[in-house]
Amino acid sequence: MKKLLALLSFFLFTVFICTGCQQQEERTYTDAEARKNKDNATKLWNGGDIAIVDTLYSADCIYHSADFLDAKGPEEIKGFVKWVYTAYPDFAITLDEPMKFKDRTVITFKATGTNDGPLGENMPPTGKEISFTGVSISKIENGKITEEWVYYNQLPIYNQLGYKLVPAEEKEVKK
Repeated sequence: MKKLLALLSFFLFTVFICTGCQQQEERTYTDAEARKNKDNATKLWNGGDIAIVDTLYSADCIYHSADFLDAKGPEEIKGFVKWVYTAYPDFAITLDEPMKFKDRTVITFKATGTNDGPLGENMPPTGKEISFTGVSISKIENGKITEEWVYYNQLPIYNQLGYKLVPAEEKEVKK
């Protein structure tokens, strides 16, 4: 029985060592590329210099945002950046250090701005300040972002602007 326990222990130890020491897959970007992307994103979202978009994103990139449908390609991303800086001319962002994974980086951020421009057709400027936090997940290949997901909760933003969430009226069900 002792020999069986010893053999079983040796087997489990060997399995643990072999599976725990497997090589990690290499990242699709370097630390320098991740740093450059963070620096460029900081410049883009602290002044709205849309020329940086071409440096940061690949030609066939997709940008997913809580604000609109997917932006496909640098030109649509530039349109989104222009919209942000029209609605919030003083928009600014602070990016935390990226968490690095095989082909992605994840960055949390804090954004602020004053709504001095229209948000849409029926949403005139409120002059109110906003502040919110969010997360950005960027897929990186050859040093550029090929796909990005940007998430934040819009409800607190609209509350800060003075909007209220009003449930739609329920239609009466005919019997």
